[in-house]
This record gives sequence, C-alpha cells and structure tokens, in this order.
Amino acid sequence: MITAEIITIGTEIVLGQIADTNAPYIAKALTEKGIQVQFRTSVSDDRELLKSVLKIARERVNLIITTGGLGLTASDVTREVVSEFFGVRLVHNKDACIHIQKFMEERQVRLMDEHDRQALVPEGALVITNDNGTATGFALYYNDKEIVSLPGVHTEMKSMLNKYLEVYAFNKREEGCIVSRDLHTFGIRESVVADRVKKCILRYQIIKNITNNSSHRKAEQKLPHDTIVSQGQVQSMTLVHNGVVTIELLATAGKREDAVSLLDRAEIDIRMELGDAVFGVGDETLEYTVTALLRKYRKTIAIAESCTGGLVSDKLTNIPGVSEFFLEGVVAYSNKAKVDILGVPRELVLEYGAVSPQVAKAMAEGVRKRASSNIGIGITGIAGPTGGTKEKPVGLVYIGIVTDNYAEVKKCQFRGSRIDVKKFSANTSLNMARLQLLHQDSILF
Repeated sequence: MITAEIITIGTEIVLGQIADTNAPYIAKALTEKGIQVQFRTSVSDDRELLKSVLKIARERVNLIITTGGLGLTASDVTREVVSEFFGVRLVHNKDACIHIQKFMEERQVRLMDEHDRQALVPEGALVITNDNGTATGFALYYNDKEIVSLPGVHTEMKSMLNKYLEVYAFNKREEGCIVSRDLHTFGIRESVVADRVKKCILRYQIIKNITNNSSHRKAEQKLPHDTIVSQGQVQSMTLVHNGVVTIELLATAGKREDAVSLLDRAEIDIRMELGDAVFGVGDETLEYTVTALLRKYRKTIAIAESCTGGLVSDKLTNIPGVSEFFLEGVVAYSNKAKVDILGVPRELVLEYGAVSPQVAKAMAEGVRKRASSNIGIGITGIAGPTGGTKEKPVGLVYIGIVTDNYAEVKKCQFRGSRIDVKKFSANTSLNMARLQLLHQDSILF
C-alpha cells in the first residue's frame, strides 16, 4: 500500500492568516487513487524547518506531496531545499523555460530575472507544467521514495496535481486500492449516526469474514448471495458541519472493483439503518436534493425569511435550473414587512411576538399565497448575539412549512454565533422541504 504525507508550506498558513484549502483537496484526490494519506503537516517558509519536516516524512511514508514555496520571492525555498535534501543538483529545464516565456508573452507581461528560478528543477525529476502560472512543479523518485512539489496557488495546484495523478502517480507500485465515498445525513446527532454506522459496518465485516473463511462454507451458503464479497475492509468516520453529518467511508481491497463493491454493500446497509436521514452522496447538498425532488414531483416552492436574511434563497439559487421550481424569496426582516408584504395579521405579531410559531406559519402561508406555489416556508428567530430573553433566548428559531392540506411548525434552539444560527436554520428549512417532498404521496397537495 502506498502511504503519503502532505506538507503545506507557508508562514501565513501556520499563523492562521489564511485557510489551508490545498491539503484537503490533495488528500481526497490521493485517496481516490488508492494512496493512503497518513499525515498532513504545515511548516513555515524556513529552510531548516522544511528540512526537518522532510526528514520525518521520508522515514514514515512512500510519497511526499508539498504545496507552496515555488514562487518568485526569496522566501520560496522549496526547490532548493528538496534538491539539497535528496542530494541532487538543480538544473534549468528547457521545456519549463520555454513555457514560462510563452506564458508571459501571451499576457504581454515583462519577463523578470526572478522567473529564471522557476525553471529550476532537481536533476532527473519529472517536470509538471503549469497551465495557469509560471511556477514549475516536479516529481522526483529517489531511493524508493517519491516527492512531488506543487505551487501553493490553489487553481494552479489542482490542475498540476490532477495532471500528475493521471500521468505518473506511483502507477508502477499498485499493491492495493482505497476507494472513498461520502454519505450526507441530516436530523440525527453525530454521536448517534457514528454509533449506528459503526454497528452496520461491524455487522457487515462479521458477515464478510464468515464468507471468506473456508471453514465456514455451510454458513456461507446460508447467506444471501450479495453479501459474499472479496476480501477487504470498510472503515468509517463522521464529520459535522452546520447540522449536516457526513459519513466518510473508506474501502480497501486488492482491486478497485472489489473496493467499490464493498462500498456499495456498506451504503445499502447504512441507508437501511438511517432511512430518510441520508439525503446525498459525494457533492450533493441539501439544496441540490430539494431541487431534484421539486423537479421529480413537479412542485414549486416559495420562501419567507426573517433571521436567515435570504440565505435559503441564496442556497437554492446556486442550483442551475431551480428557477422553474423556486418561485419567490422574500426577506421580511421587520415586523412591518411581515405584515405589509406577507400579510401576517398584525394582531399575531402583537399578541405572540415576531418570533413565534404563529408568525412562522403565517409567513409560510403568506409567501405561498403571494407566489401561488405548492410549498411555502417561513423562518423567524433570534440570531443574536443580543435580543434574547429568558422566554425567548438567542438561537430560538421557528420554521413553518405549509401546503394545501398540511402545516407544520418546528421549534429549534440552535447554539453558536449569529452566522451559525443562520446556517443551521437554513439547512433545517431545506431538510423540512426535503422530507415533505419525500412523503408527499401520503400528503395531499
């Protein structure tokens, strides 16, 4: 099995001045290629510190991926340090020189002396050309270890990493395969999801072990045919973000098709265990799933937002083609707007307050009537950090959903910052719409 370490180089990343978006992308891409990422490290733009990090990485993995430090400034020391560390000299690469010169000429930008450094690569390294910039990447295979150095600019790194993985990528050492798959859930706590998924996989692994054991042939014959799979293993971990709990599944097997089969079986079991809580796979978001269901059932939706300030509408309008189903979004932030625009009865606001189940339902009814949509959603709450009371604390949100023959108001108590409350509220609203659409056969629209 090929093991890897990702080293992100940059003082600004170590100090927390910018977010490291490169390492997660690299980790996911390597995993999909069957390369097991074991470590992620960040290091400042310092020669000695980078050498120490490379020394540790060389001792514990087969493949090292660095990102950053290939620019024009004196602090960009990656190529020099890698060359010195592996004991090979830096040489000018003719193809890299031509590429840099052409890149600058096409943009009518003057070539500077500093660009000369960017054509230097360790002798014997494979050059990875940069279609989006002038920093030259390279892959050096030395003493059964491989180091790949890529620039820190995200768009440049992505293109060059994908090129490397397609062309080179340790293909000569394929000893196994890891395939990953993400399942997204909403409405169940992370601890509960993790526990139930763990039981699913444990149960599945026991079945698999029985079927792979020649001394248990009788037991194997009693099991359904689709549980008999080739030897391998499935692992899981959970991550939570804005209420969405993502289950990351990793399947290891000798061949890719076997690993995919393991994932397929595990996904079926998890879906059976968690039911409607599972809403998507891979890059599928709640808003994507809601749009797909609206399209499937030919239904329309309208949203009235107060505390979320248009966030639900923003999420929906990120999905191409949603205009056919998303008819209207209203941000009615003030009480006056709720009354004048949505037709919320003034007496409801006076008697129960703007943050109340009565007003949430009236907002949903009002926007649905305005837009003549099948579904209406109303959201009102206290995002904070001020404005809360003992009776109505910060984070209290009411979300109403109405159709022709159905109405529901959900009371939520969210924690976190003002932005957290808005994001939790938006995702909860979308999930309510999703569940409504999933069960529409039992509800008359």
